[in-house]
Amino acid sequence: MKKRMTAAAAIVMSVCLLAGCGSGESSSVTESRADVSSAAESIAESVPEKLPETDEEWHRAMIEKSLVTLGDTGPVRRKIEKAKAGEKVTVAYLGGSITEGVGGGDELCYAKVSFDKFKERFGKDGGNNISYVNAGISGTPSYLGNLRLERDVLSHGPDICFVEFAVNDSSNEDCQASYESIVRELLEHDCAPVLLFSVTADDYSAQDYMKNIGEYYGLPMISYCDALRFMFENGRMKWEDFSDDKSHPNVSGHALVAEMIDSYFGKAADTETEARSYPPQGMSVMIQQGMKLLENGDIEPVSLGSWKEGSTVAHFNNGWTYEPDTGNEPLVFKFKGKFAHLVYKEVKTGKFGDLKVKITCDGEPYDEKQIKTVTSGGFGNPQTALLGMQVSETEYTVEISMAQGSEDKKGEILAIAHN
Repeated sequence: MKKRMTAAAAIVMSVCLLAGCGSGESSSVTESRADVSSAAESIAESVPEKLPETDEEWHRAMIEKSLVTLGDTGPVRRKIEKAKAGEKVTVAYLGGSITEGVGGGDELCYAKVSFDKFKERFGKDGGNNISYVNAGISGTPSYLGNLRLERDVLSHGPDICFVEFAVNDSSNEDCQASYESIVRELLEHDCAPVLLFSVTADDYSAQDYMKNIGEYYGLPMISYCDALRFMFENGRMKWEDFSDDKSHPNVSGHALVAEMIDSYFGKAADTETEARSYPPQGMSVMIQQGMKLLENGDIEPVSLGSWKEGSTVAHFNNGWTYEPDTGNEPLVFKFKGKFAHLVYKEVKTGKFGDLKVKITCDGEPYDEKQIKTVTSGGFGNPQTALLGMQVSETEYTVEISMAQGSEDKKGEILAIAHN
C-alpha cells in the first residue's frame, strides 16, 4: 500500500510542477490544476482504508463507527455541567423492548448500564443527584411513543433523553411524523435528545429517515447498526456474538451499546461544536405535539355502557374492559382536541373481537371504524388507531362497542389520546 501511495504522490507532484511552469497564469494552467485536483481526489478514493489489525484496534474502531455525529454538543454539555455541580439531572430512555431491557434485564440492559456510567463519570458525591427513567415498552413504535411521551418521560422533567425506535418503526409518514414530534417536544421542554439506532438479525433498521431528522435538528446520533455492520462486513463478529435472538442484544450486546454511549458522552463533554438554532418549521406536515394520554382516572366517560374499569396490559392496566355477552352498550367519551387516537389491546389468539368505533366532531358524523384486535403480530401489546384529525380544536364524541358478530368476545380499551 505504501508503494501505491508513494507512486500516486509522485505522479501528482510531477503534474503540479509541469502545470506551474512559467510566470503567467493561463487558462490552460488553470484547467491543468483542476485536472490535477480531480486526479488527486480519484487517487485518494482508490486507496483502500487502512483496517485495524489487533483485536483492541478492531474494538476501538467499532466504537468509533457507532458515533454518527456529535451534533450540537451545547445542550448535553450544559446538562453535564449541571450534573457536575451537584444539581438534579434526569436521564431518560424512550423506546421499545431493547430499551426496556429484553436480553439484558433491568440491571444489565444498555439503558441502566450507560446511566450508571454517566452517574459515575459526571455525578457529584456518589451521583445521588442523577435520576434514571426507563420508558421502554416492548413492541411499541414511535407512534405510541409520542402519545405516551408526556406520561412516561416529560412528567419526570428529563434533562437528557435517548430515543430508540429504529427496529420498531417502519419508514412511513406516520412514523416519521411521530418520531419528529418526539424530537420537537423534547427540545421544547429543554431536554437534550440523543438518537440511538438499532438493527435486527436480518439487517432491518429505519435509521435512514431518523438520521435525516437528526441532521435537520443538529442532534447527536449513535448507531450500533453502523458499528455492527462494519464488524460483520469485515468478518470480525457474527450476529450471535451480539444477540441470542433476532432483535435484542444479549448481556454482552447491551454492555457494548452502553460502551458506545459512554464513549459519546466522553467526546461530547470535551468537544464544543457549532451551536444550532431550533427550526421553527418541522420537516413533516403531520407533526403532533402536546399529546395527552388519558386513562381511567384522567377522563370520565359520558357512559360506561356495558364496559367496566380496568385492563390487563403491562404499563396500561388502567383502561376499560368489555366482557362477553354483557349487553354491548357503548363506552362513550367526549373531549376537545385536534388529533384523536385510540389505544387498545391487540392479541394473536384468544376470545377477543373486533371493535366498532363511531366518531362525531362538533356534533356532526365524522367517521365509523371497525378495528381488528386479533392480528398475526399481536402478543397482548398496546396498539393504536387514529380516530380523527382537525386543523383547529374540535369537540369529539367517541362511542366504542363490539362489532357485529363480536358481542360474545372480549375487548380492552387502554387509553384515549389527543392534543
